[in-house]
Amino acid sequence: MDTPQETKPKKMKNTLIAAVAIIVVIIIVGSVVALDYNNLVKAPTTSASSQEIFVYAGPSGTNNSEHLLGGDVLGMAAGANQTGQYAMAQFMAYMMSPAVQQEYMVKTGFLPVSNSAYTSSPNSTVASIYSKSNASVSITYYDDITPADAGFVKGIISTFEGTYTNIHVSYVNTVATSILSAVEADVSSAKGQNIVVSIDNLDIGSLVYGHYMQNINTLAAKINPSGTIQSITNLTNYETTVFHGIFFLTERANIPLVWINYSAMTKAGIKSAPTTNAQLLADAQTLYKYYGTGMINFQGHGGASTATELYQWFVQAGGNPMVFNSTADIHAMQFVYNLSKYFSPEYKTSYWATYKGLASNKYSMMDYQWPGSVNLTALGMKAYNSSDTATNASLQAMTSGVFLRTPVPWIGEWQTLMDNAWTSIIVNGGNYSSIPSVLSSENSAMYNYLLTSYNYTVAQQYASGYYQPIVG
Repeated sequence: MDTPQETKPKKMKNTLIAAVAIIVVIIIVGSVVALDYNNLVKAPTTSASSQEIFVYAGPSGTNNSEHLLGGDVLGMAAGANQTGQYAMAQFMAYMMSPAVQQEYMVKTGFLPVSNSAYTSSPNSTVASIYSKSNASVSITYYDDITPADAGFVKGIISTFEGTYTNIHVSYVNTVATSILSAVEADVSSAKGQNIVVSIDNLDIGSLVYGHYMQNINTLAAKINPSGTIQSITNLTNYETTVFHGIFFLTERANIPLVWINYSAMTKAGIKSAPTTNAQLLADAQTLYKYYGTGMINFQGHGGASTATELYQWFVQAGGNPMVFNSTADIHAMQFVYNLSKYFSPEYKTSYWATYKGLASNKYSMMDYQWPGSVNLTALGMKAYNSSDTATNASLQAMTSGVFLRTPVPWIGEWQTLMDNAWTSIIVNGGNYSSIPSVLSSENSAMYNYLLTSYNYTVAQQYASGYYQPIVG
């Protein structure tokens, strides 16, 4: 079985930003922040022969409508002196500024974390942290962005150096594992180099739990951009509860959305997208009755993609997916089990980047797919000006509440065990009554793994529920 690592389904490519013809964003919560939606959202047109493909934030869970946040976080390695820390903070503040974040959105598709970045005139002010008259400082900046986007980042850095002439930035774009090795080696050797990292929000766990990252609690307020979305601020604040400090900031975001072939749904008599799990189940039954087959698709391919989707389902049900078997976790899996009766046959091979069956009516709903994985032109859509409705749907989800997966170094083992539960309960047609015992079995397996691979303390912390989603 292919079990991919945390690959990068985290950004919306230019096809998503430039080509949105018949996508309609369904606003469920409404305008939850003061944004210029008239400029941000343009009403697309359709032709009689076109299929209507909707993208929206998806139905609310039984407990909340919070969404999983993907993407990169920004932080600095431990060990640098105060001069270096302030210089690094200046660079970080620049990279987080609304004007730069808007450039990221346009050029790479990453979602800004500041309301100002979504307006026509984003705030370009950067907090003054390291005086331009101070001594010259060199910084090494490790990044894990795609090679195709590295040139854009180099341009941003060049502009920064032109403004802050006493701060030189050496840019290294590489894979996450290499970043981890470089930071760990430097901090362990006490060289005290000035190192800033942009890295996947899961990979940061190895550095935080290993005490390789600097606590930037006193600098975070200046680094974070003006108008930071409240749910992102909440996320940062909650970080202090989990790690007793702020060791990283959400920098480049992405959120999974639900994609719908509305034309296929209206033929079955469904007139609006489901806003609750109960409505989703009812619509799934209606579609099954009309088409004679399951029309709800799920990332059930196995591996990281399946475990990631289940993580969101568990959290929206009020559970803690890390432990597998809390009461809310069990209820979440029971709902998914009931929904699976109406899954498209395609679900067993669906994973990140699966969506093309939506336009060919192999399924009417693609449940929680990352926007960066979806090429709109492949769905037969025509370009419509510069309307970016997928970004609007993501923004709606982000302002409604977000959470990060617990960035523990052993997340890979957790994914394997969650996939085992999925296979036993859903793929292999397990019994509804077996769900509690299967999830409890995976809880025990996780405990034993931590006891063997780490130590008794970590295992006991796990058993007590210490490791939880970081919720904003």
